[in-house]
This record gives sequence, structure tokens and C-alpha cells, in this order.
Amino acid sequence: MNKKLKNAGLLFLFFFLTSAVFAQSANAVAVSLITLDDDQETVRVSIKTSESFIVGANRYVLHIGGRHFLMNEHPEGSLSEIVFFVPLSDYETLKDQSRIILVYGFYHDNTLKDGEGDQSSDFLGKHWSLGKFTKQTLTSK
Repeated sequence: MNKKLKNAGLLFLFFFLTSAVFAQSANAVAVSLITLDDDQETVRVSIKTSESFIVGANRYVLHIGGRHFLMNEHPEGSLSEIVFFVPLSDYETLKDQSRIILVYGFYHDNTLKDGEGDQSSDFLGKHWSLGKFTKQTLTSK
């Protein structure tokens, strides 16, 4: 009986560990391009993934330092890219070295974390840290 219990425990542990390994993917998400839109008043922040972005009832929210941005699209229906539209006036107020966080889902508590000194705590929901923001000289796409 004891040996059967031990074997069942080992089998359970094996399945648990292998499922945890398969659940973690190498889904690389990164800012790929920041350009000025044709209207010369909107900055396009392109984010790409090695897999697919989730398409469902939630929306993506881009947090950069003390700001968050909601307007986005999947260009040409591509599920591996999402482009956020940031007003140029907002882009110009962003501070260098601010954290960039992409969140799947709008959570009011996350917007309260928008702030240069307050972004050390984790965000609610599925999210990716995309590194630090560096202001660029913008060129049209």
C-alpha cells in the first residue's frame, strides 16, 4: 500500500512538473518600432510577439511611466503585432527610463500605479514588462 501511494505521488509530481514546463512559453513580447503617423500628431508604438496576442473580451493597455494608453489595433489583422496610438503631445511628456508595461485587460487599480516612483509593484492581470522607455527622434512610417 505504501509503495502504491509513493508511486502515485511520484506520478502526480511528474505530471505536475511537465505541465508547468509546457505552460511556460518563450513568448517574447517587445517594442519593435516607434514612428510618427502620417497625420504628424500621433505616435505609433508597435509591439510584437513571437506567438499571438490574445484576442477576446479584454483590451490591451500600454503603461509608460505616469501614463496609460488604450487606443490600439492589430495591423492587417496580424495577431503577432499590436500598435498603440499615442497623441504626440502625450509622447512629448513621457520621461526617459520610465517602465513600459503591456497589460491584457483594463484594471482601474493598474492606472493608480501609473507614476514614476510607484511602478515597482506588480500589475494586475496578464502583463509583460517591455523594458525602459527612451525618447526617440520620430520619423514618419
